Amino acid sequence: MDGKIEVLGQEWLSQGFMKLAKYTVRHERFEGGMIGPFTREIVMRTVAVGVLPYDPIADKFLLIEQFRLAAHLAGMPAWQREVIAGIADKDESHEDLARREAIEEANCKVTDLVEMTRFLLSPGMSNEVLILYCGRMDSSQTTGVHGLDNEHEDIRSTLYDAKEIPALLEHGTTGNGPLMMALYWMQANRERLRKLWR
Repeated sequence: MDGKIEVLGQEWLSQGFMKLAKYTVRHERFEGGMIGPFTREIVMRTVAVGVLPYDPIADKFLLIEQFRLAAHLAGMPAWQREVIAGIADKDESHEDLARREAIEEANCKVTDLVEMTRFLLSPGMSNEVLILYCGRMDSSQTTGVHGLDNEHEDIRSTLYDAKEIPALLEHGTTGNGPLMMALYWMQANRERLRKLWR
């Protein structure tokens, strides 16, 4: 549906690291007419970028693992296995952000970025869009513990054989949506990438 939307008001409730706004809106009903006005609180975020580094020669990919308080509070494992990701803190392209985050979080240089997908992380409460890339890497020098001290990061990077993807997905050990999305994409597109990057 591509219906009529009226934003009647916006009020900032918080403008810290997480910006929270209250909107008053009305919108068209599926069966005609308008519904509202009503209010919704929305977490406002800039675009986030994630990258799954992949070595097509060794057929290996890299994941990171770090502490996530929100995961702990949700009753999930506090140390989450993830794709590399971040938000822009300067004027840079999405591709440059992916490359910078790969260096900061995993000391991993990625090239030949291919966009996997872009999606809303939590459309019921936030406008945050995640753009996922697969980036070519040389897996011979990419493991260890990294991160920025001033951001309290303690990030472990680990290589996985591409043949492990089905087991990671089947056993539910991925923990979060962006990683699952990246692994499903890799499972479907791995052979195409290997041909493209050889």
